[in-house]
Amino acid sequence: MNRIKSLTAFLLCLVLSLPACTEPKDYPPLNGGGYKPDIPSVEQNGLVGFEGKAEPIGCGKELVRRFIEIPQSNWGRTDAGKSPSSFVTYPDVCAYLGAFWFLEAAVDNAIVSGDDNVRTEALELMQGMVDKYNDVITGKTRYKDSKGNEKPLVTDLLWRHESNRVDYYIFGAISLHIASIMNNPKYSSVKFPQTKKEYLDFGLEYADNQWNPLTRAEFDARFNSSAYNHTGKLFKMSDGDWARWEKYIKDGYSWQTRLWIDDMFMITALQLQAWQATREDSSFNDDPWWPAKKNSENRYLDRAVREMKLYIQSIQGEGGLYWHSNSAKFFWARGNGWMAVGMPLMLKAIDGNPAYREEAELLKKEYATMMASLLKYQQMTGMWAQLVDKTGMWSETSGSAMFTYAFIEGVSNGWLEPEKYGSAAAKAWKALMSYLNPNYDLREVCEGTGTGTSEQYYRDRKRYSGDTHGQAAMLWCAYGLTEIAYKQK
Repeated sequence: MNRIKSLTAFLLCLVLSLPACTEPKDYPPLNGGGYKPDIPSVEQNGLVGFEGKAEPIGCGKELVRRFIEIPQSNWGRTDAGKSPSSFVTYPDVCAYLGAFWFLEAAVDNAIVSGDDNVRTEALELMQGMVDKYNDVITGKTRYKDSKGNEKPLVTDLLWRHESNRVDYYIFGAISLHIASIMNNPKYSSVKFPQTKKEYLDFGLEYADNQWNPLTRAEFDARFNSSAYNHTGKLFKMSDGDWARWEKYIKDGYSWQTRLWIDDMFMITALQLQAWQATREDSSFNDDPWWPAKKNSENRYLDRAVREMKLYIQSIQGEGGLYWHSNSAKFFWARGNGWMAVGMPLMLKAIDGNPAYREEAELLKKEYATMMASLLKYQQMTGMWAQLVDKTGMWSETSGSAMFTYAFIEGVSNGWLEPEKYGSAAAKAWKALMSYLNPNYDLREVCEGTGTGTSEQYYRDRKRYSGDTHGQAAMLWCAYGLTEIAYKQK
């Protein structure tokens, strides 16, 4: 009997170790995947042991279910007063990524804890996410045009109106993430309708074109031709536009560089997902566009790192917080949230990689500085204000959730002090629960917001419930808390 028990225990350990063996050994996966660094225990500072609605796996599952059932948003809005957009907008992309990250962490947690029910539920929800995305790219998901006609969503890159913006390109990150996980044996029960090559080809069109150094004639042909535009509105490129883009291209940056803080998640996420999806594939070793200083197979990672350094140097304000842009010197909560989330995403990719030691140390320093400022401005309630540094501003939930996630990741990966930032994150997570309605729609989410010229502009922004800017950020938090619980087991 003892021999049988010993053999059973050995086989169980072997099975549980198999998924982790599929990951490269030189650096961890960006999300999930069984990476367990040496981190201090967080059991005493409130990042594990949540109960009720705040329990991360339960909350995360409800958030995913809600995202699967809600209609296509219009730049985040899902309410009845706003019809769906003609394509998947970036807030929905963020929610797609958050849902997948959470579900992967939930599967890892369930494997280690032996909870077959959670594992089964998570895999069923992952199938729901894959199906939702498949409905989009196969034309099953529809929208109504201005004349009330139903049409399939626009998924062709070249047919996207104003496709010079990062907002439109992040869509490729969904396909790339699916490509990076679909052959993992942990998800063998999930049915993926397309091949890995099809997911890769679709997503890489977005990632590569974000750095594609077109000539002026090629720019004009793309953006001033009705053949590439389904709206009838043509993008008119001025000589000034071209001069600015040409300079960025020559300096090795994306031609979509605009020095808006939002880009620090959108560019970062797309390029890192491309890196994650291709890093083990030798067919991607040649890069005609990028003079890589490390090795060419890391071109997507090189791009993301270089771009983030530019933004840090260009729009950082006092105390490590970031302006909305150089023409909007306000510490807008969700704007800073994009950088707060982008930094740990980047650090997960480069920290511990010898080729990026210098960049990782710089980023950890900037990240720690920003987190210290955010800790200082956290309200007694656990939330943050619409303008982070201004008193009397309303508490904004999407930015608050992003900061919460940034704290969680810092503690989880050993970059921030657990006692200080763990307790702050726990306080914020519990505070956010009071903003979740019974449908798991987050209230008090700032509407999609361009750059403003006054404090009053940000104060007067509309607030919505269920806006996918907020749903995405809550999914990130659920993912981070589920992952840190897994790491403790």
